[in-house]
Amino acid sequence: MMIIRRFIAITCTIILTSHQGFGAAPADYQTVVNQINTDSSLISQWMSDQLRYIVPFNSTAGAVVPSQLKIFGFEVGVEGVVSGTELDVSGLRNLPTSVVDTKTIDTFNRFPMPAVIGHAKIGLPFGLDAGVRVGGIPKQSFDSNKTHVSVKNGIFGIDLRKKLIEEGIAKPFGLTIGASFTRASGSIDATTPYTSNSQTTANGTTYNSTLNATGNGHSEWDTKSLGFQAILNKKILFINPYVGASANRNFGSVSTAITTTGTETITNASNPADTSSQSFSTLGSGSADANKWDIRALAGIEFSLLPFMRLGLHGEYAGSKNVAGALGLRVQFR
Repeated sequence: MMIIRRFIAITCTIILTSHQGFGAAPADYQTVVNQINTDSSLISQWMSDQLRYIVPFNSTAGAVVPSQLKIFGFEVGVEGVVSGTELDVSGLRNLPTSVVDTKTIDTFNRFPMPAVIGHAKIGLPFGLDAGVRVGGIPKQSFDSNKTHVSVKNGIFGIDLRKKLIEEGIAKPFGLTIGASFTRASGSIDATTPYTSNSQTTANGTTYNSTLNATGNGHSEWDTKSLGFQAILNKKILFINPYVGASANRNFGSVSTAITTTGTETITNASNPADTSSQSFSTLGSGSADANKWDIRALAGIEFSLLPFMRLGLHGEYAGSKNVAGALGLRVQFR
C-alpha cells in the first residue's frame, strides 16, 4: 500500500497547501474563497489529466501468455503487475493558481500503480483459445496520521487468440495474434482535517489567521479498452522467450474533485478587538477522457518449472510515458 499512500500524499498536500495564506478583510472573504475554488479546479484537472494515462495503461498491462492452448485444454494463473506513468510535473508547477503554491507540492516524476490479476483460459475449435481476466486492487481503507483513505480498482477483461504459425523445423518462430476487451473502474478518496495559526496581510493590514478545516479529495474512473496483440515466440528446452507488439483503443473518462469546508478567523494584529469569523466551503473539479491510444512493445520469457507449471517475467514499453513489468505463475494443461 506504500504506492497508494504516496498518491494520496499528493491529494492531501494539495488540500492542505490550498489553505496557506488564506485570510483577508471581511469584505474580501468571498474573493479568497473564489480563488481557492479556482485553484482546486485547476489542480483537479491536472490530476484527471494524469489518471487518463495511468488507468487504461495499467488495466491492460501484463495480459500476455505465449503458449497457445489446444482444443479442450485449459489453464489458470495469477500475476502481479506494476505500471509506471510519467507525470507532467512541469505542468503542475506552472499551473496559474492564485493561492496555492504548486511549486511546494511534493510529488514524483513517475507514478507507479499496482494490480493483481487472475486469469483462466480454455482451448476452442479452429485453433482458438479464449480467456477471462479479473483483478485490480481490492477495496480497502486505512488511516495515515489523521488522514483517512479509501481505495479500490476493479479490472475485468476477456481475450480471444489464434495461433497463425506453429513453430517447427521449417518455421522457427510461432506467431499468435489476439484481441481483447478490458474495463477498469475504481476510485481513491482521502479525508483529512487541518488547522493552522499564521499571519497574513490584506490591503495593507496584517491579520492573525486561525483556520479549522477538513479537506476531501475524490478521484474516480471508468475506462474501457479494445486491444490487439501479435506475439512471436520460440520455445527452447524449458524456456520460452517472446517478443511482440500491441495496440489498445481506450474509451471512458476520469474525474477528480477537491472539497474543502471549515472556518476562518481573522484578527487585526494591531487591534485585537477587530476580529471576525466565517465558515466557507469550496468545490473544485476537473475531468478528462481516457487517453485514446496505447501502442507498446512487448518482451518476456517463461520458464517451465514442472510439466504443467510456468513462471513468466514480462515487460512493456510505450515510449517514455508508460512502462510496465509483470511476474506471473500459471498452470497449463494441453
